[in-house]
Amino acid sequence: MSLLKHTLLEEWQYDYIDWYVIFEEGDMPWKLAKLLQPGFRHVWAVRWDGFNWIYFNPRLGFTDIQILPFGPKDKIQNVVNTDHCSVIIHVTVRRDQSKIRNPWPTLFTCVEQMKGLLGIGGIKTWWIYRPYQLFKYLYLKEPKYYGTKKISTTTTTTSTSSDES
Repeated sequence: MSLLKHTLLEEWQYDYIDWYVIFEEGDMPWKLAKLLQPGFRHVWAVRWDGFNWIYFNPRLGFTDIQILPFGPKDKIQNVVNTDHCSVIIHVTVRRDQSKIRNPWPTLFTCVEQMKGLLGIGGIKTWWIYRPYQLFKYLYLKEPKYYGTKKISTTTTTTSTSSDES
């Protein structure tokens, strides 16, 4: 029996990555946007990879990926235009490379792309399809697992009642 809880051979399949997940009001002209929580109508992410800030913004018709012209000393509030952001959270994700995230087809929304980016998936998270549900999952339900901490909040008061899920 080994005294080590995890050996190096068991850790090869895991990848640790840091993302700043940004929730915002969004600029959706379609009528279904009224079903979404105010301040949580769009979600996107940025990360510092050691050399550049990488911007990942999944839109309805396309996904925008850019290298931003900021340096390592820049704070996340300078990198992200915080005028439109509701909440910025820092998420450290342990991605398991040996499992299939979703074996069934799903809608190609910003939330589903962010779940794929963060390695969230499977039968336990099928119900996450709105940005506010993703925020609750990352920040309120699983903060220890994801190493989540809130960076800034720029919204006015929002209700956090349990009937929103």
